[in-house]
Amino acid sequence: MINLKKNDKLIVIIAVVVIIIAAIGIATYSSPDTKIIGSLKTGENMYTVTWEDKTGSSIISEFAGKNAPYSESYIISAPTGSVCVLTNVDFQITWQDDKIIGVFFKRGLDTLTAEITSMDGESQRYEGKGGGNKTLSFRVNDMPYSSSIEAEGISEAEQIVYDDFTGQDTTSFDVTVRVKTGEPFRRPLKYISDKGNNFEIKVTYDYYTASLPEEEIKGTGPDEGDNPFDDLKEEGYIPPFLSMIIGTGCGRYI
Repeated sequence: MINLKKNDKLIVIIAVVVIIIAAIGIATYSSPDTKIIGSLKTGENMYTVTWEDKTGSSIISEFAGKNAPYSESYIISAPTGSVCVLTNVDFQITWQDDKIIGVFFKRGLDTLTAEITSMDGESQRYEGKGGGNKTLSFRVNDMPYSSSIEAEGISEAEQIVYDDFTGQDTTSFDVTVRVKTGEPFRRPLKYISDKGNNFEIKVTYDYYTASLPEEEIKGTGPDEGDNPFDDLKEEGYIPPFLSMIIGTGCGRYI
């Protein structure tokens, strides 16, 4: 039996206490809960809203009488099936007087006046004599830009985009066309026979459609179960503090 001095006994007691405390700490250790810092919540995905520009067109082919002007409200709608934003609308007015007297010195020319008014009250006017080709342009909405949104799924992301741009896929214009015939009253037969004029308005509109490709979200914390202290529990591992005790010679008392 080894006789220990008082100081040696104190060292042994301290070493045993350190080993016990360390062993308890290793056995009960668990990694703390990882918190994601930022606005992205658990379970949400990031979606980038991209826009593709497209063009549509239609034709207004009508007749305006000298005593019966053409007046209609013309509705323009982007194709359904996706979120769309109308940006520009052009009205190309084309017409030609169908009853002209003379070849070199034309007389009795009709005057056509077209007035187009948007929903927000902007009005543009065209007036031509004998015929013409004129385009009136309107700005409807600003061009949308790509952006990112957070949502739990594609359905929620689509709803967010729809709520942000609802109503921007449709607009309307009041179109009024008048014709003043050029035939004088002193030529009654010509005046009676000239009842007005045909005209054509080609409507061209620019619009953007939205798409939502999902972005890849990388984890912001360590993988689940990846505990750097798990290796401490492997069989045969000697903790650094125990190696230090053995190296100092205190281990001979244990």
